[in-house]
Amino acid sequence: MKKIAALLCGAVMAFSSVCSATISADKIALDQVEPGMKVSKLVSIYGQPTRKKGDEWTFRHFKVEIDDENSNIIEEVKTTSAAFATPNGVRVGQKATVLNRAYGVADRRDIENDEEQYEYYSHDYTRSIEFKVVNGVITEISCEYQVEKKAH
Repeated sequence: MKKIAALLCGAVMAFSSVCSATISADKIALDQVEPGMKVSKLVSIYGQPTRKKGDEWTFRHFKVEIDDENSNIIEEVKTTSAAFATPNGVRVGQKATVLNRAYGVADRRDIENDEEQYEYYSHDYTRSIEFKVVNGVITEISCEYQVEKKAH
């Protein structure tokens, strides 16, 4: 009986390690910018952008994209600057090995040429955070608000 319990426990642990690493939606942000937040809140925290080009607004250390259908919602925030960190403390310039400690195994990982992408989804699939990695170093972090939930 103990052997069966040990085998069952081991199987559960092995299965859980390959399951997706969906994370809490509040862990998907850059500094105080969260995908899905209101534009008015963004402006109250950071002031006016240095540049506006259509739906893309540029600030000192980051860019946001405003939702096409709802111009009051931040659809995406991204940075290539080490000045901003995620709620789990991950920054551009760190080694990609911090991702497993901070977020677990990625829900999706793509490799194209010299670039790797690690993507994590919120529990309800309304938000995602993606890390672009070149030569083992994080070069860009982006967070996105999904109006429609992804099918998984």
